[in-house]
Amino acid sequence: MKIEVKERGSKEFYDEMLYVITYCKKFIKNPKQKAWKYTSYLYLMIAVSIAMLCAFVAMFLFDKEWYSLVMIGAFVLMLIFLLFLFVTVKKRIKIFMEDKSEKTIEITKESIDFISETMNLKMKKEEISVITINKYSTCILPKELNKYTISISNDYISQFLEGAKAEGYESIIVDNRQK
Repeated sequence: MKIEVKERGSKEFYDEMLYVITYCKKFIKNPKQKAWKYTSYLYLMIAVSIAMLCAFVAMFLFDKEWYSLVMIGAFVLMLIFLLFLFVTVKKRIKIFMEDKSEKTIEITKESIDFISETMNLKMKKEEISVITINKYSTCILPKELNKYTISISNDYISQFLEGAKAEGYESIIVDNRQK
């Protein structure tokens, strides 16, 4: 079965897809876990870093110990890293949103193929660990982490499920939409 993906996905789709791809190993071990939007996850991490930074600044102001300065430096570096990561993720989502090329997902008994103007991916059935259906995205995760992941917007979920079930993939599908 072929699915013609003519519309680009939403920001939420790309945000969630990046989270699943980044934490692919966790999803392979526990496919029933909730997929966050990556930017929401980064907001949380930035907030925790700022809170910890404020706590160590307060500690330093009260006791003037050297270890407080070390911890302040560590949290400043972590905050810089998280802000850089946040900007990078936002830019990546913007690049994805600007891609207007048509894509095709082809589901056969042997494999699931992703075909676009710039990339052709083929995941054989035995290479697929799990297919997770999240709030905005459906992600096909490989058994080996050095392989690509195939993602499709849930705008096409009914077509995808129809094709996947017809070709015998229902045993590896995990639906996380109700969480």
